[in-house]
Amino acid sequence: MNWINNIAKTIDKAFNVARPKLNNVIAPLLLICEVKNRPGLSAIALTSAVIKRLSEAGIETGVNADGTPNKINKFVRIFSEEIVKEFKDNAQITCALESGVVSSLGTGSNSGGPVVVKSVNTFPINIYGLLQ
Repeated sequence: MNWINNIAKTIDKAFNVARPKLNNVIAPLLLICEVKNRPGLSAIALTSAVIKRLSEAGIETGVNADGTPNKINKFVRIFSEEIVKEFKDNAQITCALESGVVSSLGTGSNSGGPVVVKSVNTFPINIYGLLQ
């Protein structure tokens, strides 16, 4: 099983080099304000952003010299639609709260039995999750 750990460590190093971890955690209250203004995933926006940057790779994005449509642009659109569809249809986010981050206060009296207390978290918290 040691070889599996070596492979996992190599993959982890590759991801850390390609995209370093975010060290600055955004304050929960600021994140709530930001998230509400985000438009959400869009295949059209993704397609547009990728096609705009294809010239950086030396890829022509205009109509072909013979007047036929550019198949690269169509490929990027289809690829973007499938990525967004996969996220929207199949992605799962598994979240966990740290112990003690949600406080409750309940009052009540009942001579006949237990008292049901509803609790609402009134302050923002960080929730750690994994996209699967």
